[in-house]
Amino acid sequence: MRDYVGCRGINARILYEEVKPGVDSFGPENKLIFGTGPLEGTPIGMGRVSITTRSDRGCIAEGGFGGFWGPELKYAGYDHVIVEGVSEKPCYIWIDDDNVEIRSAEHIWGKDTFDTDRMIKEEVGDFNIQVAYIGPAGENLVHSSLVLTDLCRGGGRSGCGEVMGSKKLKAIAVRGTGGVQIADPEEYGKLWNQIFQAHDHYNTDDHYVPIYSVWGSCGMTRMFSFTGSLQTRNAQEAELYRIDDVCAEKYFEKYALRGTACFCCPYAAEGKWHEVRDGEYAGTKGKNMWAGSNFAFTALIGNANLAAAVKLVDECNRLGMDQYFVAYSIAWAMECYEKGILTKQDTDGLELNFGNHRAAVELAEKIAYRKGFGGILALGVEKASQKIGRGSDRYKLTVKGLELEMMPWRNLYQAALGNATSETGPDHTKWYPPYPSNPRIATSELLRELGLDLDLKSVFNTRTTDGKAKFMKFRYDSTTFIECLPSCVYMIRGRLGIDFRPWVKILNASTGLDFTLGEALEVGARVVTLERSFIVREGYRRVHDSVPRRMREEPLGAQFYEPLTQQKFDIMLDEYYELQGWDRETSIPTLRRLKELRLEYVAEDLKKHGLEVK
Repeated sequence: MRDYVGCRGINARILYEEVKPGVDSFGPENKLIFGTGPLEGTPIGMGRVSITTRSDRGCIAEGGFGGFWGPELKYAGYDHVIVEGVSEKPCYIWIDDDNVEIRSAEHIWGKDTFDTDRMIKEEVGDFNIQVAYIGPAGENLVHSSLVLTDLCRGGGRSGCGEVMGSKKLKAIAVRGTGGVQIADPEEYGKLWNQIFQAHDHYNTDDHYVPIYSVWGSCGMTRMFSFTGSLQTRNAQEAELYRIDDVCAEKYFEKYALRGTACFCCPYAAEGKWHEVRDGEYAGTKGKNMWAGSNFAFTALIGNANLAAAVKLVDECNRLGMDQYFVAYSIAWAMECYEKGILTKQDTDGLELNFGNHRAAVELAEKIAYRKGFGGILALGVEKASQKIGRGSDRYKLTVKGLELEMMPWRNLYQAALGNATSETGPDHTKWYPPYPSNPRIATSELLRELGLDLDLKSVFNTRTTDGKAKFMKFRYDSTTFIECLPSCVYMIRGRLGIDFRPWVKILNASTGLDFTLGEALEVGARVVTLERSFIVREGYRRVHDSVPRRMREEPLGAQFYEPLTQQKFDIMLDEYYELQGWDRETSIPTLRRLKELRLEYVAEDLKKHGLEVK
């Protein structure tokens, strides 16, 4: 516990020790781990949960969701749930404080997430319980399926949903009537106020806080387009010319109903309940159009119909699919169609031109149920391009077999480095936020006080290689520490994005321990290196920390900078490996670094599996 704290950290330790390399990810030897941490069930825990397993791609699959399931599990008296084996028939787990049952889910199998949530609560007879579940996509082992809770909050896009489906586990329902003990409540209260004051949108020093507090994260749509950072038409372009039709203001005006948030979130309206009241998508109801949702289902597929984007978000939430995977799959197919690689005969008669939102909506359902051409896309873009052939792999946007998110690779070099080096495949939450803290706050004096060797002026120059590796090393270590507590990455803002002492202090106030800032960052580095050790044991190497061809070779036009070349990327990657203590040629952690992080047992294990630990 001292070395890994909890949540993502403990999950990584369990996975490394108990899941051997090369096992069948969909077989009984793989394990699906749900983890909370010492701050869960307190306001700073934010309801965050880490889900960890071995993905079908062979690398680590880890991701988290918010909502209220995590606190409920903590109040029932549990920090972690580990699922192993494979059930003969569909089932769900019912945790009622000390009573735990495995119940039949044969009558729920095949239902969407909304029906699953309702049916389990009706069966238990308590609509206040919390339920985590998969949809039909997870049941059908569709690539990048999610585990969801609270109808819309998904986690584990890197492979957790299909592993849950392979175990025939439909859901885990929890009721907890206990509580959480705080070692020093008075000190905790002071720190809680200090952290929450940093997120008061009237007085914050982070200019994104007011945007998120009112519009939600989809308020970023217009800014991303204006700065040439919006992946458009499968990232062939970087801005959407009909931005007024799909911006946050339009969503707020036409579809948003009221705010919604996770457990104790200071952003009470970050998410929104929404409804399409007229037009061909009338009757669509759901919640939460995140920034990435809007980017993915408008610009990425060339769509300027916002109602269709809301419909696609709802389809993904109900069917249990990752929105990025669905959008990038459709965008890849659309580009292949327009370039003549795919024809109507391949696509079940669908005209997959960019902007054809009706075809996109139809195709989303086909993917979830593996129907026709949707069955090919259900493999993921990497495998689909291999199956189709004909040069279609030229247009795939994947790293480690996982589709990109919406972070701009060409215009934000630190985002390219962060996504390329993620042990799960692209996942911005592992190093969020991608920008340095407000320079008026993160002064050189503060950096010296914290003992951080960062040149934030260099990092602010987003299209150079200078300072990016140091910044990303700090982001990975510090954000990973936050995900071990846990707390939400949205909370790392303003001064709290660089000064992590309040986070360390609130951990100490909660537990009665005596962590220092240096020890906290060491926890983050230890977990990151352990996760790296897991994937190199599975065969991943430096070559897999890559940049998609399009980002390296295709310029965006005169108004934007040249692409991120392989030479530039290699400069950042060499420095990042050096800072992490990993071998430059292979990305295998060095013996010296493993000893520094008290991971000697990992060094011995890697050697046992034939790896050279230098």
